[in-house]
Amino acid sequence: MSKKHKKYYESNNNGQKGTIIVLVFSIVIVGGFLMFMLSGSQEAEFSGNNVVQAKIDEATGKQIIDLTARGGYKPGSIEAKAGIDSILRVATNNTYDCSLGLRIPSLGISKNLPSTGITDIPISAQKAGTVVKGTCTMGMYYFAIKFT
Repeated sequence: MSKKHKKYYESNNNGQKGTIIVLVFSIVIVGGFLMFMLSGSQEAEFSGNNVVQAKIDEATGKQIIDLTARGGYKPGSIEAKAGIDSILRVATNNTYDCSLGLRIPSLGISKNLPSTGITDIPISAQKAGTVVKGTCTMGMYYFAIKFT
């Protein structure tokens, strides 16, 4: 191999090594970030200060369950009274992520929400101990309503 070809081969080979190192480093960083994001429990917790109580609308006698959809659902854990018809009131404000596609499979609810607005979704009375779980269309964001 001539000096010219050897020099080209070595410089080209070093460039490939650098590219491979950058690629591996990027994969490790992205993988670590994804593991961190997904390491949280996929189940809502019903303990401590993170649980919000639903409120009763005195005029209608129905229970109002407030939920905000933007970059996920907040609150993630809601306690509601069993045996009362409810309204899941979902607020969006400049929401453009997958939380606009709200799904509650156990109740047969599948709703595409507006990017800004209030959407009322009726929920029939549930038995005590029932936990209704909702998610976005991609399964990334979730919430749960526990009826007690």
